[in-house]
Amino acid sequence: MAGRPKNSKRNSKPILESQYKILKSYINGLDTFQTTKTKWIRSLELLYMTGMRVTEILNLKISDIKNAIEKNELSVFIQKQQIIRHIPLSEKSVKTLKKLIENETDPENYFLHKRNRTKSTLNPNGFTKEFNDLIQIVLGDNYSSHSFRKGIITEMGVSGINPKIIQHFIAHKNVSTTLNYIKPTSDDIRNALLR
Repeated sequence: MAGRPKNSKRNSKPILESQYKILKSYINGLDTFQTTKTKWIRSLELLYMTGMRVTEILNLKISDIKNAIEKNELSVFIQKQQIIRHIPLSEKSVKTLKKLIENETDPENYFLHKRNRTKSTLNPNGFTKEFNDLIQIVLGDNYSSHSFRKGIITEMGVSGINPKIIQHFIAHKNVSTTLNYIKPTSDDIRNALLR
């Protein structure tokens, strides 16, 4: 199992909506193989909407995505804690997932797979490095694929959601870990204090 990517910063910045939009625009504008662009867009969308780890999305098959669309909930086995994480999906997320798999016919294909080898998932270390390199080209050195996780936790924390609920949602063992992820911006602090 892949751990934290080499040379990644533990104090990386969260990817919030503005950074997500910049990344999406950049990827859509790339002149590259369609399979590569599809792989990056699928990763971007799933990481942004769920706060999953890269290693977790690499294990997903098309059948998992179809089940998630049907139930409005993505169920994922978290190897690290040996638990199943249930991730509720918004109507917008369901529409996005439908679009991402609209041309998929074989439910046993991996959601992210090797070019021309749909039954083979990607190497976790290699893909994480490749995706982190892309993120850092676009957003800078203080961002990585783990920044998506920080982003969703930060947004939930700033919205006033109880840290214990966030802890359960994100599948952290300790609430202190969850609290360390919440990185409010100056605007968040100002908006919270204005009455």
